[in-house]
Amino acid sequence: SFDDFRLLCESGTYDRRDGVSDEENHQEMLDAMITIGFAPETIQSLMRLVVAVLFAGNMTFTASTDGESCSLDETDAAFKAAALLGVSFEDLAASLTSRTILAGNEIVHKPLHIDESTKACEALIKAVYGAAFDFIVEKVNESIVEDTTSHGYSAASIGVLDIFGFETFQTNNFEQICINYTNEALQQQFNKYVFKLEQKEYEKEGILWKFISFPDNQDVLDLIDQKHTGILALLDEQCILPKSNDQKFTRYLYARCDQHSRFYATSAQRVDYKFSIEHYAGYVEYTTD
Repeated sequence: SFDDFRLLCESGTYDRRDGVSDEENHQEMLDAMITIGFAPETIQSLMRLVVAVLFAGNMTFTASTDGESCSLDETDAAFKAAALLGVSFEDLAASLTSRTILAGNEIVHKPLHIDESTKACEALIKAVYGAAFDFIVEKVNESIVEDTTSHGYSAASIGVLDIFGFETFQTNNFEQICINYTNEALQQQFNKYVFKLEQKEYEKEGILWKFISFPDNQDVLDLIDQKHTGILALLDEQCILPKSNDQKFTRYLYARCDQHSRFYATSAQRVDYKFSIEHYAGYVEYTTD
């Protein structure tokens, strides 16, 4: 049941109050997949991936005595996740508890401590689920494509924008900064097409109008995604370093972003490795833990 899986019940909110039957919805989804053209074997494989993700969310690790490494616990969840993913328990454990580094012509295997292995497991879950989602969208697009090349028409496609609204919680981490960054980008697109380009067109045609001022959030986007200096670029840079961690990354942010007008980190925040970004919707405090 749902309360057997940490990913489903961790929030404490898992009951439906809208009268919708999840069982009926699931059956409708399976029928729709068959109609679109999913082979029964493909549907079964996708269901295996979803169940593998659920079991992976229940996997646990045990730290070594010195705390410098850890091991994947030999639990029922770990063995089932490995079997559903089509790998051995040993290979799954090795991939989650060690890191392979190519140094020149030498390959070095570095053990991960328990926090790093936990995050590696979370990354695996997100990667598997994301790949399955992308595959389904691609398959749906393939099912509606018609051979229109002879007529010179472009093929039809369906795009799925899966996005939450702007988020700010008591604790905000990497997930929230990604969601809020996406919202910033959408706000920029809105500003560009509704205000900037439209008013340029008015000027070009000599139309009399009253200039509409609007906040430009390009500097927030630059803070987050600018090449070499943005927060995401700095994170990528730190991920490559063999001995980097959350604390070192945060200190690196303080050193590189402290002068940006949208970046804030008070003395109290620095003690807890936190920082704030002034988004178009307001200030949000993030933690790198």
